[in-house]
Amino acid sequence: MAGVAETCTHVAALLFKVEATVRIRGTKTVTDEPAYWVLPANTTKIQPEVGHNIDFTSSAAQKKTLDENINGPSVVKGRRSRPSKRKIPSATFEELSPVLDTLQKHNKAVCLSGLEKYYTSHTVQSSTLPLSLACLHSTGAQSLGLTELQLHCVKYINTAKVTEEQAEAIEEPTRLQHKSPEWYVWRAGRITASMMHAVFATTVEKPAITVVNRVCYPVNSVCNVQTTWGLEHEQDARHAYTQVMSACHKNLQVRMCGFLVNTAFPEVGASPDGLTTCECCGKGCLEIKCPFKYRCDSIQEALNAHDKDFCLELTAKGLNLKKTHRFYSQVHTQVFVANAKHCDLVVWTQKDMAILRILPDVHFWESHLKKAQEFFQKVCLPELNGLAW
Repeated sequence: MAGVAETCTHVAALLFKVEATVRIRGTKTVTDEPAYWVLPANTTKIQPEVGHNIDFTSSAAQKKTLDENINGPSVVKGRRSRPSKRKIPSATFEELSPVLDTLQKHNKAVCLSGLEKYYTSHTVQSSTLPLSLACLHSTGAQSLGLTELQLHCVKYINTAKVTEEQAEAIEEPTRLQHKSPEWYVWRAGRITASMMHAVFATTVEKPAITVVNRVCYPVNSVCNVQTTWGLEHEQDARHAYTQVMSACHKNLQVRMCGFLVNTAFPEVGASPDGLTTCECCGKGCLEIKCPFKYRCDSIQEALNAHDKDFCLELTAKGLNLKKTHRFYSQVHTQVFVANAKHCDLVVWTQKDMAILRILPDVHFWESHLKKAQEFFQKVCLPELNGLAW
């Protein structure tokens, strides 16, 4: 149908119109409904529109609808009618009681907090947590000299005190230890078991800055291969320890432990790798060491290296923990802070494991506790309050 001036296009359109009119059988005029035979052209520009007004129908679906409208019988669209709502009577409190009692068994059933029968179980408890020692900082105290600042901080000497209830409130949420933000909060300013050796070795008159910073501003130091190795295999060592000790201890229980603070000397804290109990030995601490340097060796091979940094030594009495090693200070701090009867030190490698039961050395502890309390008063408090160092 060739032609010029687009005559052929107009003729074709006219024929399509005639053909559509014949199929509709003249039951409707073109003004009765929108021009449903016209399919939309390709969209060149999208205008913003309210969501419920947007037509997401595809071209193929629109073509199918067009053919159905043309070929099908004429149907007048009716209005939608809403189904009549049946009035449902409200349930009585007695009828709801079985459901409410079931909800009461779940801790998060907050909807019951407004009901008289249940509200006593939803009473908001006041916080038992003490203030963090990091809150002692005062900008005004920074201008004081060291001697003056130490005298000024005497009034803060009891700020570390905690009740038994507060000590429990600190321990429970810190059981993930280095993975718990709260763990760092409560350690700040307290002499922890891992720092006891360094605190005892330094002076209060001129303390090592690294020691001051590690005590007052603890941070996540899991950044070297040695520490990472130890953390990755701690659970392996705990499992091996439990298997061995369960065979010779009645009803042995080993549980994770958070940050412990003793109410008798709250300036000191400890985070054992576990707390143990059994019917034959009572309460104990668990401390795990996985030496990266000897990870592929047996304990005997590590001893044969005569390494002064290795924590164990072989004496006439057998395998012992070196008294001069920092781990000796650490496990004793754990024992006395936890009020435990002993500490089981586990030294684990991929080939071997040694378990040493460390009993309390009262004389050793008393000298270390005295130094720790002096360090807290003369170094930690001035640093926390006025950045003395």
